[in-house]
Amino acid sequence: MSNHVSSTPIRQRLDVEEGLDRLMGERALYLQILRRFVQDHRDSCERIDVLLARKLESKAQLTAHSLKGSAGLIGAQLVHDQAVQVENAIAAGTDVAPLLPQLDLLLNEACASIDSLLLEHGDTIAPGGTPAIDPAQLRALIEELVELLRDGDGAAIDLVEKSAPVLAAALGVPTYQMLAAATHAFDFETALDALEMEL
Repeated sequence: MSNHVSSTPIRQRLDVEEGLDRLMGERALYLQILRRFVQDHRDSCERIDVLLARKLESKAQLTAHSLKGSAGLIGAQLVHDQAVQVENAIAAGTDVAPLLPQLDLLLNEACASIDSLLLEHGDTIAPGGTPAIDPAQLRALIEELVELLRDGDGAAIDLVEKSAPVLAAALGVPTYQMLAAATHAFDFETALDALEMEL
């Protein structure tokens, strides 16, 4: 992946305020999710290219879909928007070659911003005040969320955001990230699968 970073304004590469808003201001959780993002998605364009070359269109589309949801969650809106175009092109069976270089550039920029942010924090992500979890309240929360997801109710997005610290502590950051990214992409079926996998 190229190390080139264009002159795109930093906030367009990674809107930290928006990402924090989605997580109710939980900075430690946000930093954990940023670290997971670069681990899971830094090479997404290369993977999409390889999968398409192998005629594995469904897997390539899933890779773009996952990138889209995760980018939206952390506030990387330009990556999100370009990933939408790539995903739609794959689904339509059209050539994605003109779209991938731009997605790669935007993803590079977002990852460079994340690397800088993590470096500022010493790349040491402390759990910092994991909330106490009442088992009965957690069960009620998950049951409510499952019902909303099954009904395709957009209120699930608000509930996932409002309950970010509790859900991340109960499910683990990777599962929470998968759940949150899927709900923000209105992919309620995948979100439900991620949630039920942990129950």
